[in-house]
Amino acid sequence: MPFSAASESPVDKNPGLSLLINLRWLALGGQVGLCIFSQLALGMLLPWRVLLPCMGVTALTNAAAVLLKKRGIARGQSLCAGLLTLDTLTLTVMLYWTGGSHNPFAIFYLLHIAIATILLSYSMAWASVLLCAGCYALLFRSPHIIPSLSGHEFCGSMDFHLHGMLLSLVLVGMGIVFFVGRLRIMLARREAQLKEAHMRSVRNERFAALATLAAGVAHELATPLGTIALVSEDLAQQAGDGCRSTGCMKDAALIGSEVERCRVVLEKLRLQTTEGAGDPFLELAIGEIPSLLTPYLKPEHLRQLHFKNQCLSRSVRLPQTALLQSLAVLVKNACQADINHKGVLLIVSEAEGKIRFMVEDEGRGMPADVVERLGEPFFTTKAPGEGMGLGLFLVRMFVERINGDLQVDSTVGRGTRVTLVIPRHESGSDENTSD
Repeated sequence: MPFSAASESPVDKNPGLSLLINLRWLALGGQVGLCIFSQLALGMLLPWRVLLPCMGVTALTNAAAVLLKKRGIARGQSLCAGLLTLDTLTLTVMLYWTGGSHNPFAIFYLLHIAIATILLSYSMAWASVLLCAGCYALLFRSPHIIPSLSGHEFCGSMDFHLHGMLLSLVLVGMGIVFFVGRLRIMLARREAQLKEAHMRSVRNERFAALATLAAGVAHELATPLGTIALVSEDLAQQAGDGCRSTGCMKDAALIGSEVERCRVVLEKLRLQTTEGAGDPFLELAIGEIPSLLTPYLKPEHLRQLHFKNQCLSRSVRLPQTALLQSLAVLVKNACQADINHKGVLLIVSEAEGKIRFMVEDEGRGMPADVVERLGEPFFTTKAPGEGMGLGLFLVRMFVERINGDLQVDSTVGRGTRVTLVIPRHESGSDENTSD
């Protein structure tokens, strides 16, 4: 069952405008193809001096719309309204000179109304209905026909009209299905992106709260820990000078070591939640990762670790400290899950400008509901006292800060694979992990 914390992709702020632009390009291509077919295959004498300027206006305005959208200065609904109005007028001009109301392609007014209903406001949609109705009424005054090379008039033929109606119905239907169908897909994708952005914002708020909590806990515990450390030293001295009991001295030393451990834990938590955000990108030798992990892992975990380097590059620029801390968390979790002592495999590879770190174990694995919750702060599968549930949360936050990807695939009884993907940065870049 996979878990993924992928990087966020850009959100299209005007999906309707994007679709309208694409549909206008398709319509323009269809107009050119249909006119050429009618001229060459059916022998129609088309008024090219009218049709070509209309097509040119469509092409130029569509190119301008693309440029405005790319520069971010397009006002979505206003631009859509202007383009639809222009399309209705150009359609009217083309129909007026090619048979007027007898032209079966007058049904394309319905496509304009359908699009206006979807993209524009309620009042503007009604205005589109009035405009299309007025333009269609104007076609009744058209004196133009569509003659053929043989002198035959297409507009007077019922067969031509029926076949034209069938073709225009199919084209209008295709246009509606294309527009509405693609728009539904884009809106669904945008909704998913917004949901992911919301979840990311919630996680960032939790991370900020955790950073504040860590700093507060470190500050509040500094004094009592220092007092306990001082008292433990006095106890050790009194035990040595007074009762000379070996047991008392060991207890005093144990208290001192545990106090020091608490201070180290608090310091690491403070660094990971605050200073870790500005970890600079440094040159990291891939082959030296096992030795670089030594300060972060216990000796027994290092003995369980097997390293495989499939990376073509000898070194890459990465946020070294944060990466090693994250890998240490993943390796430590894998070692603790490796109840059969088959070893933990760390594989490093690269593809498509990204560095991939995979940590695999053949341990107990996790059910789907547990995998879904991985990365939540203070959620842990370990026994009480063995973990705070912050390790994978901090790994996840690190990955999101650098626009990376974190995936967990686990099967109960077969093991777990955690994949950490980090975008590669070229040498000489001054970028760091801070936003």
